[in-house]
Amino acid sequence: MTGMVEIKSGKAIYQGLRDTMGDRFVGIRYAEAPIGPLRFKPPVPHENTGIVDATRHGFAPPQIRRPMPDWAPKGAGFETGEDCLNLNIYTPAADDARRPVIVHAFGGGFQTGAAHGSFHKDAEFAHAGDVVLVRPNMRVGALGFLALGEAFGPEYRSDNRGLLDFVAALRWVAANIAAFGGDPDNITLVGMSSGSFTIAALLGVDGVSTLFRRLWLMSGPASRIIATQTARALAEDFFGHAGIAPGDTEALTALPVETILTLQDQVLATHLGERNAPGGRTFGIVLDGESLQRHPLDGLASGAFAEHQIVAGWARDEARMWYAFGMMPEVTSRDALLSSIGRFEGENAPAALAPLEAERPCLSFTQYEEIFLSRAIYRDPALRTLAAHAQSGGRGHAYEFAWVPGFENGRLGAAHGFDEPFVFGSLDNMPLAHGDAHAQTLSHAMRSALYGFARDGSLGWPHFTAPDGAIQHWA
Repeated sequence: MTGMVEIKSGKAIYQGLRDTMGDRFVGIRYAEAPIGPLRFKPPVPHENTGIVDATRHGFAPPQIRRPMPDWAPKGAGFETGEDCLNLNIYTPAADDARRPVIVHAFGGGFQTGAAHGSFHKDAEFAHAGDVVLVRPNMRVGALGFLALGEAFGPEYRSDNRGLLDFVAALRWVAANIAAFGGDPDNITLVGMSSGSFTIAALLGVDGVSTLFRRLWLMSGPASRIIATQTARALAEDFFGHAGIAPGDTEALTALPVETILTLQDQVLATHLGERNAPGGRTFGIVLDGESLQRHPLDGLASGAFAEHQIVAGWARDEARMWYAFGMMPEVTSRDALLSSIGRFEGENAPAALAPLEAERPCLSFTQYEEIFLSRAIYRDPALRTLAAHAQSGGRGHAYEFAWVPGFENGRLGAAHGFDEPFVFGSLDNMPLAHGDAHAQTLSHAMRSALYGFARDGSLGWPHFTAPDGAIQHWA
């Protein structure tokens, strides 16, 4: 049975729903609708007043939704719309218990994703761990990350609108979460892929250190920061395809959202290496000096986050997903392999390949590319993130996820994103894990680790020390 529940916070009375898993309040606006004159602008805080219906999900951000394979985790789905700055709260009880708060940033390559309707079992997760779970929606794609400052002037100088959306959500949580049974002084941020890159970028943002205490980064460390000139060049290409002249804000505001999504696909790279190497044509966090004041690694090195705890994890076979989806072409020659590695290593590509060939002899060129990209994009930057944190006096922990589903004799490997359902205890919605008793045991251990980390920073495995530290292996 599900019934109504009401609580008061600030000037608003929130009406939510209650069942055996606790209370949920969904679709809560945390910023004004980013439409009309606010389109492509930083979020404007919104104060809820009066009776607020928090029983229905709001919009997820506009995106192109592509068909997923049968083996991929799935949920109930979601509606999209530009009026998407809302969040969802799942709590065992809206009381004064001051439970640990977990704020989750969804992934999706900075182009897709949603704070609801996915494979997560949100209410069950919050109930099982006696924690408060908050999942915000935020802008993605061109609406969230297209660099506009150079072409459209000072009003548009913040390139990372999606990042600022997340900060606005965190400020709302800090001000209101106590009324929902959460502790505003004990907030852990958890992200996957682009969501993880987003929360890691906060380490380069001024004035946010008091909004959270801990970070759990899954396949998205303090890296993949896009240079301003790269972001500007991508924007110029976008405007050229759109037929919009610099400074024509009327045309920018009038551009149909469907056209924006179509143009994104025309200007963005699809090759994993090209997207993530320096100069790659992709959306992501831009070092614009306005919304991101410094590279997050520099933020760590400054010691400003020395009191914050960090978990940085990666999947052993991160890049395998892109090959399994057929998004990556076969590498047919050694020269082509060296060219791919050269995007990251330049003239040092042969030297970067040699130890990999010695470690794993007789692989195909495609397999070497896959392993290199898995490490260069995810594992190695995660280790650099933890090393920078340790060197500045911070405490961090590393893990490598190596569980391989039996599907097609393990063809998928331990791929990108496979750890997230384990961490959140959502294996019921992950077909690849059905009938796998070991997977259930592993998920219980990983979810328990997140609960402990959010509660008081405890994990049960050694912390990472620079330059080389302990790595927890989950397999």
